[in-house]
Amino acid sequence: MSLNGIMSSALSALQTNQAALRVVANNISNMNTADYARRVVDLETKQANGDLAGVDIAGIRRVVDQFLSQEATSANSSAAFYDVQSSVFDQINAVLGSPGDGTALTSKLDDIFTALGQAALSPTTSSSQNSVVSSLQDLASSISSMSDSLAGITVQTDSQLSTSVDSANSLIKQVYNLNVQIKQALAAGSDDTAFYDQRDAALNSLAQLIDIRSVQQSDGSTMVSTQDGVNLVGDTYAQLSYTSSTDGSSQPITIQDINPQTGQLSGTAKNLDSHLTGGKIKGLIEMRDTTIADLKNELGSFAQGVALAFNEVSNSNSAYPPPETLSGRNTGLIAADSLNFTGKTTIAVTDSSGVLQHQIDVDFDAGTVSVDGGASTSFADNIGDFTSKLNTALGSVGGSATFADGQLTLSSSSGEGIVVSDTDASAPSSRAGTGFSQFFGLNDLFRTSVPSILDTGVSGSDNCGIAADGVISLSLKGPDGEIAASADVTVTTGMTFDQVVTALNGALNGYATVSLNSDGSISTSVSSSCPGYELQVSGDTTARGTTGVSLTDLFGLGANKTALLASGFSVNSAIAGDSSRVPFAQPDFSTSQIVGAGDSTGLLALQDLATSSQAFVKAGNLSAQTTSLGNYAAAFYQDIATRSSDASTNQQIQDDRLTEAQTRLSNLSGVSLDEELSNMMIYQQAYGAAARVLTVTSQLYDTLLQIL
Repeated sequence: MSLNGIMSSALSALQTNQAALRVVANNISNMNTADYARRVVDLETKQANGDLAGVDIAGIRRVVDQFLSQEATSANSSAAFYDVQSSVFDQINAVLGSPGDGTALTSKLDDIFTALGQAALSPTTSSSQNSVVSSLQDLASSISSMSDSLAGITVQTDSQLSTSVDSANSLIKQVYNLNVQIKQALAAGSDDTAFYDQRDAALNSLAQLIDIRSVQQSDGSTMVSTQDGVNLVGDTYAQLSYTSSTDGSSQPITIQDINPQTGQLSGTAKNLDSHLTGGKIKGLIEMRDTTIADLKNELGSFAQGVALAFNEVSNSNSAYPPPETLSGRNTGLIAADSLNFTGKTTIAVTDSSGVLQHQIDVDFDAGTVSVDGGASTSFADNIGDFTSKLNTALGSVGGSATFADGQLTLSSSSGEGIVVSDTDASAPSSRAGTGFSQFFGLNDLFRTSVPSILDTGVSGSDNCGIAADGVISLSLKGPDGEIAASADVTVTTGMTFDQVVTALNGALNGYATVSLNSDGSISTSVSSSCPGYELQVSGDTTARGTTGVSLTDLFGLGANKTALLASGFSVNSAIAGDSSRVPFAQPDFSTSQIVGAGDSTGLLALQDLATSSQAFVKAGNLSAQTTSLGNYAAAFYQDIATRSSDASTNQQIQDDRLTEAQTRLSNLSGVSLDEELSNMMIYQQAYGAAARVLTVTSQLYDTLLQIL
C-alpha cells in the first residue's frame, strides 16, 4: 500500500472514531431521557479499486426491538385503562361509604328501625317523634347527596374524557408531523435524528389514551391505527370529535380523516367508541356510561323501593291528632285524565282527639260519593269531576278538596283532622294496584323529584294531555357506544297515549319496541339484533298540563330515568316541619274513636319493613328481585365492592405487565454507562492509533523528501 493509501486509511479512521465518540457522548448525555433509544455505530471497510482504503460508518442504528416495543405499547394502554378506572372508584368509594360505616345506606336504614323501636315505648312524645323524623331525614339526605356525588363524578369523568380527546388529537398530529420530518431527514441522508425519540414519546403518550397499533414503514414513517385498523396516522391523519353531556345519554366520539394538504376534514365521520378496547379514553367511557350509570340506577331503584314501601304503610296510617290538611304529591296527572280507580275508600273528619265527626264514603265502582250515610252523588270517571264532587261533599262539613298541578289536597275546618283509609277490606281502592291515598301521596313519608309510581293507570285512548307540542329525543345505544337508532319524536297536544307509543316505535324502526301495558306502565323490548342495547332519553320538552312532568318522567321511560328517583329524595315537607305528623297510629272505623292517643299499631307496621320483602326492578348489575330493603342496600354495596376490587386487581396486573415490558425494553434500548465508557475507551484508543499512523506516515513523507 502506498503512503497516500496509508494516510487515507488513517484519516478515515480518525473521522470514523470521532463520529463514534460523538454517538457515545450523545448516549451518555441522554441516559436519563425518557423514550431515548441508545445508538450504536455500525462500521464497514472502505475499498478503492478492490484495495482496502480505510474504515467508514455504515450507519448509526437505534437499538429497538419491535416485539418489545409493541408489548410495552399494549401494556401502556391496558394499564392506563385500569389506572383511570381505579382512580374513579376511589372517588366513588369515598362518597358512598361501605357497610358498617355510619354513613352507609345500610346504617341509615338500621337507624330508622332503631328509632322506631325506641319510639314504640312512647309514640306520642316529641322526643320519640323527633328521633324518627331525624333518622328518616338522614336516610333521605344520604340518598340525595350520594346521587349528587355520583352526578358530580360523572361530570368530572366527562370533563376528563373531553380533555383526553383534545390531547389525543394533538398527539396524532404530532406523530404525523414527525413522520414528515423523519422522511425529509432520511431523504437528506441523515439517519440519526432525535425525531425518532420524539415520535416514540408521542406514541407512548397516545397509547395511554388509545390502544394503538403501529407499523414501521420503509421510508421511516410509522402508520398508526386502532387495534382493529381504524386509521389514526398514515398518508393522512385523523381528528376526534366529542360533545360533552352529563345526562346519561352522551353521544359517542367520532373520528374523521384530515387532508394534510388543505387541513380540511375528508370522508365520513364514524363512531370511534366501538373500536376502542383499552387506554384512558375507553376507561373513562366505560366508567361514565356503564359503571357510574349502573350505580346511579341501582341507587335510584333503592330510593324507589324505600319510597314505595314506607309510603304504602304510612298512607294506611294516621298521625295523632290527625292533621287538618293532607297534601299529596305531584302525580303528573291532569283533571281531564280518567279516574280509573276501583273499589272503595273512606275519608273521615275527626275532632282534635281523633273522634269521628263526619264520614265521606267513596265508591269508585259505582262512581258515587256520600256524606254520613246520606244520599249518593255521582261523579264522572275523570279526576276533575271526582275532585269537584268530593269538594262539595267535604264542603258540606266545612272541608275542601282541590286538584292542581297534579296534586290532590284534602282539608278540614280549623281544629278538625282528616283521615283517609280503605275500610272495606274486600274492595280496597286501587288504581293499577295502588291505593287511593298512596297513589296521590296524601300521607307520604318520602318524596321523589319524579313520579315513583310508574304503574300510572292511564289508558291508551286517553289524551296525552300535554300543554303544548313537545319533542322527545331518544336513541338506542349499544354497550360500546354504537347508536342503532336515534330520533326526535314530535308529540302534539291532540295525541293519545297509544298514538305517542306508535310514534316512538316508528322512530325506533324495529330496533326496539315500547308498549303501554294495561296498568298504565310502559315496557321496552330491544330487538335480538341489538343485544346489550338500551333506550336512552336525552331530552323531553313535553309537559302534562301545568304539572311540569314530562311524558318520559311520568312513565320512567329510558334506561337513565331510574337514577332520577334518588335525586332530590326527601322527607315529606309537612312531616319534616312537624314531627307530630309522623303516622304512628292506624285508623279503626269500628269505633267512633278513629285514631287514639298512644296507638302504635302503625308504628309497628313501619317496623315490619325491616324484614318484609319489596319488589325491585332490574337496575345496573342487580337483577329484578324481591328482597328486604336492607338486603338490597347490601347488594348495592357488594356490587360496588366487586367492581372496585376487579378494577384494582386488573390495575395491579397491568401495571406489573407494563413494568416488566419497560424493564426488558430498557435493558435492550437503554443506555448503560459502563458499556458506553467501555466503547468510549475503544474509540479513543482507535482514534489514538489512527493518529499515530498518521504521525508515522507524516514522518515517512519527511524522510522520503529528505532522500529526494
